[in-house]
Amino acid sequence: MSTEYRAACESAQALLDVFGAERTLALRDARRRSALGLDEALRGLEVLKGMDLIDVEPSESGPSVTLRARPEGHVRITGLDGKPRWVFIARPLDEPDVAASELN
Repeated sequence: MSTEYRAACESAQALLDVFGAERTLALRDARRRSALGLDEALRGLEVLKGMDLIDVEPSESGPSVTLRARPEGHVRITGLDGKPRWVFIARPLDEPDVAASELN
């Protein structure tokens, strides 16, 4: 992992840590609570958005960030070709509406 990507991941973790019981925060409040600069926060948001953990939407008072899921970790699996792979696991905060017939 490059130094820049590692720093972006650390910023993403700092942003995740400020949510607590709140699901939606103004971007400026998330930045203030995490003590990140604007560039750091934007790189962290990019990582979180790329993992589908957040939604960022405009509001009257500026962008707001809504937490959709919390990361739980990575699970190592072995592919059909015998090579190891990692699957990222995230638990959604709202249960998806899935019919019982569509479950495994």
